[in-house]
Amino acid sequence: MNHSYQDALAVIGIEGAHPGGFELTKQLLTNEKINPTSKILDAGCGTGQTSAFLAKTFLCQVSALDHHPEMVKHAKKRFQQAKLSIDLYKHSIEELPFDNNSFDLIIAESSTAFTDIQKSLSEFNRVLKLEGTLLSIDMTAETSLDSASKKEIMNFYNLRELLMQSEWLNSFRQNGFSDVKILRSSTVLEELMNSSASNSPLQPLNESLKRVMDEHYRLIFSYGNSLGYRVFRASKK
Repeated sequence: MNHSYQDALAVIGIEGAHPGGFELTKQLLTNEKINPTSKILDAGCGTGQTSAFLAKTFLCQVSALDHHPEMVKHAKKRFQQAKLSIDLYKHSIEELPFDNNSFDLIIAESSTAFTDIQKSLSEFNRVLKLEGTLLSIDMTAETSLDSASKKEIMNFYNLRELLMQSEWLNSFRQNGFSDVKILRSSTVLEELMNSSASNSPLQPLNESLKRVMDEHYRLIFSYGNSLGYRVFRASKK
């Protein structure tokens, strides 16, 4: 069986795979005004690590959503073991199953870039309340990334597009967001070298999974200085 990168992450159950890892997530969230009445969407929740942190730390109302069935399984098990009341959905962030103006805050950690970005940003804006906030951590192409390298990266990660910082900023604004700020900026390689992300698999890797992860790390070390990531904070006005 041939696995995609997303399949590999899901089957292995890697947590905090985004640059900066879970420590970055905690820093970002503790800087937000979150209280028990806050309604928060973890869009692309993965194994549910961030959702669990939100529910435990702030006692707020959390909805967790992921499109991959293996990730949903991991998250469900985590929430059950921790006895957390978190609404969990298997769904795409391109078509969110929520009413307009539902959430005070959306956090999307290394998930938006793997979708139709324009659809996902439009959906985030739709389900956010007025004055609501989007925190988005995502991959960017640096100006030094040539077209052949960009194509190789997009093919491996199944990306529809790989945006530069200016293109991300334009996309946020075109989809109804304002006051878009960049809270953090770095190359992928710099962050992964210092990341606290847990890469311990929940099960042994078969040959297919090993090949995928080996190729992932080859790309990171080959193009890591030409691939970046940004933390965007955008508001719905």
